[in-house]
Amino acid sequence: MKALITGASSLPGYRTTLKLLEKGYNVIATHLTNPIPIEHENLEKIKLDVRDFNSLLRLFKENKPEIVIHMVALGNVDECERNNMLAWEINVKGTINIAKLSEKYSKYLLYLSTDYVFDGSKGGYQEYDPPNPINYYGLTKLGGEIAVTTSNVDNAIVRASSIYGFGPGRKNFAKFIFEKLTKGEKIKALIDQYTTPTQASLLAEAINEIVERRLTGIFHIVGERLSRYEFALKVADLFGFDKTLIGEATMKDFNWFAPRPRDASLKCEHTRKLLRVDFHSMEKALNRLKEEYQEEVS
Repeated sequence: MKALITGASSLPGYRTTLKLLEKGYNVIATHLTNPIPIEHENLEKIKLDVRDFNSLLRLFKENKPEIVIHMVALGNVDECERNNMLAWEINVKGTINIAKLSEKYSKYLLYLSTDYVFDGSKGGYQEYDPPNPINYYGLTKLGGEIAVTTSNVDNAIVRASSIYGFGPGRKNFAKFIFEKLTKGEKIKALIDQYTTPTQASLLAEAINEIVERRLTGIFHIVGERLSRYEFALKVADLFGFDKTLIGEATMKDFNWFAPRPRDASLKCEHTRKLLRVDFHSMEKALNRLKEEYQEEVS
């Protein structure tokens, strides 16, 4: 079975690539600015920009991947707000390119989306609640969802929230906490912004099950609802750090360029009933985080 994973140098792309290789897939993995730190006989790594339709066309024609997992995105929320055109080109037009080619050459398309498609005014968003993004990043990810769901190929939308773990890609909140507290440096964490953080390896396991079973629809792969401050305390507990180094902050203390949802937490009861993988348990997620760290230092 041949699978194409775009954005495989990101943390979720990296973990998903490892999982599919473990399951015996032949994987074509794309990257652009950062390398993919995996070597495997069943892995082909290709440097490619999803905005380049002709290069994508050649890739699909030559390989005809049965499964496509699309994870490329400009994920820097403030950068998306500052540079609307770039965000649209990557997150929307790039996804349209992938969807068009998947229609012709593939059998199944999975798209990684985000809790930021919601405005955060109430929290506890279910899989089929109407989206209402408040920043340009969320708008472009919603545009990507629409491109995939309106395509003529079996498809799944997987929404995650504050993806965290050890591995390549942009620095996530858990890794930030770990690096700061390891040095004995103080940090501040928000007491009034809530998410449902997604552990990267558990996300990869859930995606693998969705792909294996060819499930279609919208799925929320998330953990428990926590403030950033509560999450920081749990990470400190896990690694035995001094919790007095963690101070409280509020959203008004942060001078973000783009607005952020106050409570974009996602409910996942519908998804949990469908999947066998336990992706939601905080205990399991933290154990997996510790395993990832031990792998990284060994």
